[in-house]
Amino acid sequence: MNKKIKAFVTDERGMQTGEYMVLGTVMAAGSIGAVSTVRDGIVDQFAGLTDGLNVDTDGSVGEGG
Repeated sequence: MNKKIKAFVTDERGMQTGEYMVLGTVMAAGSIGAVSTVRDGIVDQFAGLTDGLNVDTDGSVGEGG
């Protein structure tokens, strides 16, 4: 039994699972950060477009103008 435990602990094949888990976590976090950044930029761009297209009846541009 001792030999089997030592072989299990020293065997490197089991480490691949942990490495894949860490790599997957890092990739997921990076993807979430990238999508959040792009989303925020798109929201800002649409807000600018909305302000630019919001023309009052007197011809002034923007809200409350």
